[in-house]
Amino acid sequence: MRSAGRIRMGFFPLPLSEAQRIRHLVSFPDLVSAAVDPCVGDGVAFEAITKDAEVFRYGIELDAYRTEQARKRIPNVVQGNALEVHCAVESFSLLYLNPPYDWALGSGEGSPSNRTEQVFLSHTYRWLKPGGVLLFVIPGDRLAECSQTLATHFRDVRIYRLEAPECVRYKQVIVLGVRRNRRERERLQDGDIARARLQYASLARTTNEIPVFPSEPDAQYSIPTSGPLRAKIRSTTRLRTSDERS
Repeated sequence: MRSAGRIRMGFFPLPLSEAQRIRHLVSFPDLVSAAVDPCVGDGVAFEAITKDAEVFRYGIELDAYRTEQARKRIPNVVQGNALEVHCAVESFSLLYLNPPYDWALGSGEGSPSNRTEQVFLSHTYRWLKPGGVLLFVIPGDRLAECSQTLATHFRDVRIYRLEAPECVRYKQVIVLGVRRNRRERERLQDGDIARARLQYASLARTTNEIPVFPSEPDAQYSIPTSGPLRAKIRSTTRLRTSDERS
């Protein structure tokens, strides 16, 4: 992990201004839905993205101090490694994922499939129900490593370059997409996936050509309904559930 990342345990929070703009791109239902942030940090960005919505919020955070900070904003937060958390598949309506940016333990730069961005995506996308919305914040030059999962499991994908100074520093982009259902995946041809992967790889090489996040939303992603759930960590800790909405 980069030296700055070691100090912050991989915590590179999304600026509040960007989270507030992302909020304008998602439309929550009148009925209840469930949302999860597997790397919730202090909860500020996740709270802003789900503001004023009838939604059960769930978060996971590795650092004990940030876990306590997040619990002041998000009612259901567990301290632990998201990669050791088991959730029922297809449970959540919204997945906001801003994972650590690094090489996975035991891998090196010759092992692109072991980038932490892809490891976290491949572990958590299954928690998202068909029709659920992914909000994925990563460095733009890591789109290629995530291309197989994105091309196979997500449709209606849009990618924007974030412009807050901290985002520019890490070349962050926001990837928005809708999880495909089984029938949609079965209709995909190998050529469709190959072409999409090539497009992601091309964007990863030319991040400056990715459109800037618009001041006014040019699309709207509708969040489907879903209810509360229970998840557990491999140790013995359980993600607390609550009927309280925040």
